[in-house]
This record gives sequence, structure tokens and C-alpha cells, in this order.
Amino acid sequence: MLPPAKVLVPDTSVVVKWFRQGEVLADAALALRRDYLLGLVGVVVPTLLAYELANVLRYKSELSTEQVQEAVESLFDMGLEWSPPAAATMRRAVQMARQYEATVYDTVFAALAEARAGVFVTADEKLAQRLANLPFVLFLGRYEPALSGR
Repeated sequence: MLPPAKVLVPDTSVVVKWFRQGEVLADAALALRRDYLLGLVGVVVPTLLAYELANVLRYKSELSTEQVQEAVESLFDMGLEWSPPAAATMRRAVQMARQYEATVYDTVFAALAEARAGVFVTADEKLAQRLANLPFVLFLGRYEPALSGR
């Protein structure tokens, strides 16, 4: 188990569960969001997240166009710290993608977490296993809320 982090970088697989609570591990994702909203942890995300979230939700047939738009707007309303692409982060993301047989779309979140001395949190268990050699990677199923027991 990783020590408590001050900065978390959740990927799209985590954030989508903030808006689709019927999904596996939604409780853990909502606990992470609650910890952030209470100021117990910081959350930094690459700008890529906005595009990925909108795209994932767009393909959920039970959601109307307006619901997808509202979900994306609420993401911006949360006051997350948005990180634009940076050369060093992208170099590291490409290196990780090659080394761990992952997509750059996935590893950019991990590279950002590493650059910010934070923890990359993913609900993608296969990705977490591929990146298991990186000490700052956490599978969402192992997330321990800052407010355990509440």
C-alpha cells in the first residue's frame, strides 16, 4: 500500500465513475472525489481528461447529449488543477508507453503523477499491473480514503 498522497492524478477510468455510479469501484472513485472536495488531497489532471471523459460518456446510450455536457461542465466546476501538455512529461509518457506496453493516452497520467511527486490512480487493473514497477501507481481498488470509516 502506498503512503497517503497529497497529490493524486486519477485517470479517465476513475473520473468516469464520478458520473456513472453503477460501475465497479464507483464507491472508491467517489471516496477519492470526496477527499478532494474536502481539501484532504489535491487532484491534478492532464487536459486530455476533458476530451476522454466527454468521449466515453458520449458513447453511453442512456445519457442524453445534455447530460454529457452537464457532466463535463461539472468537471470544470470542481476546480481541479488542469495541466497542459509539457515536453518533459510527454517525453516520459512516450518512454513509459514503450517500456510498459501501454498507450501514451494512459501513460501521460502516470508521467504527470511522477512529475508532480504524486500518485497515479487508475481503475484499469491491467494497466496498473503493467505499471506495477512504478512506485507511484495505485489501482483504484486499493485506494484508502482519507476519511476511512465515514
